[in-house]
Parts: sequence; C-alpha cells; structure tokens
Amino acid sequence: MYYIVSELLLGLIYYIPAFVANGSGPLVKNGTPIDFRRNFVDGRRILGDGKTFEGLLMAITYGTTVGVALSFFFGYPWILISFGEALGAMVGDMIGAFIKRRLNIPRGGRALGLDQLDFVLGSTLFGILTGLRVSLIQFLFVALIAFLAHVVSNAIAFRLKIKSVPW
Repeated sequence: MYYIVSELLLGLIYYIPAFVANGSGPLVKNGTPIDFRRNFVDGRRILGDGKTFEGLLMAITYGTTVGVALSFFFGYPWILISFGEALGAMVGDMIGAFIKRRLNIPRGGRALGLDQLDFVLGSTLFGILTGLRVSLIQFLFVALIAFLAHVVSNAIAFRLKIKSVPW
C-alpha cells in the first residue's frame, strides 16, 4: 500500500511543471494572440484571443523555473523535462483551443474532458520526449486529479465571482 501511494504522489510531483504552466498562462490578461487574429479555412479563429505569446512565454518560464527547483531533488534532466512539460502543456492547451474552435465552442465555452485533460496529454508527450519516466498508473492518477482540480477550482472561482461561468 505504501508503495502505491508513494508512486501516485511521485507522479503528482512529476507533473508540477505542467500544472504550474497551465495555471500561469491565463494570468496574462492582454497580449498578442498566437494566431494573429487569423481565421482557419472554416472561417473561425484558429485559436482565439485567449492564447497569447505573452501567456505562452510566462507559462514556459514558470514551468521551467519549477524544474530548476526539482533538479535539486531529482538531478539535472529535470530542467529539460520541466521545459518539455511546460511547452507540452501549452501545446496541448492550444490543440484543445483549436478543437473547440472547430466545434464552434466559443472562448470560455465548455468542452468536458478536453478542457481538463488537453494540457496533461500534451505535457505527458513532450515530457516523455525530454526524458520523463512516468507509469500508466501515475498518468491516470494525474489525469484524474487534473480533472477534479479543474472542476472544483472553476466552481470556486465562479462562486467568488472571479469567473463568469462555473467551468
């Protein structure tokens, strides 16, 4: 039992750079949209105003900075891994935004599952490419925690009038 709990908690630690990146990008309120306000062939925005160069830079910087701290505990590759996770989290988030625009879901609109897991999938892929070693059980646990944390934190933000919608 102790082994399983420690593996699950270690999995959460592995994903700290991705969670930090995912949470810090939206702190930029105004910026230059990554899609330069251009539309895709379907006439809809490619990504939307919520995906900016400034937010991307902030997310990658914060996520990688966490990797510097993790490198003290796990060794040098964590700086590279955290950069990969942070970048992957943002690429996953942008792919999610791209899919939502194709489905005609507006910015801030609800896409259950996609909203909560796009960054986890992206960070896992890029993390593995940069040296992350995560088990399936760790990945599934982190995905579950990300899903629940997203739902709960957005509901709280809505009740505190920080967000206009509870998702």
